[in-house]
Amino acid sequence: MLVLSSKVRYGSAALMELVGNYDQGLLPSKVIAERRGIPPNYLEQLLNRLTKGGLIKASRGSKGGYQLALPPGEVTFLQVWEMLEGGLETKNDVSQGDAVQDLYLEAELAIKKAFSISLAELFARQQKYEEPAQENMMFHI
Repeated sequence: MLVLSSKVRYGSAALMELVGNYDQGLLPSKVIAERRGIPPNYLEQLLNRLTKGGLIKASRGSKGGYQLALPPGEVTFLQVWEMLEGGLETKNDVSQGDAVQDLYLEAELAIKKAFSISLAELFARQQKYEEPAQENMMFHI
């Protein structure tokens, strides 16, 4: 089973906030933490890592915050995963040149292909999960 670590889950959630705020200025980490339920200190560590990796820009001060360094269509979930986890490789103890090794390599390639989705596409998918809650609201007077 492929398990998303808290680094990837929280990091990608923070990035979804930044994608939703793209071209609207800086977003304070406090706002991101509150909206996504991310522990503030942990969020700062993740944001620092993403800043050092060049995916986001940071500005300090009372009016500071974070924003994407690149358009959301130019950043992939795979880049985020690799930046936060250090890479994606299947690990096996099988010697090279057999069917099981080939299967592992196929799986790794398939995962990398699926994770190559842009943040813009991922954000659009996320919107589908958030919109039904609003559409199904009924008000009676």
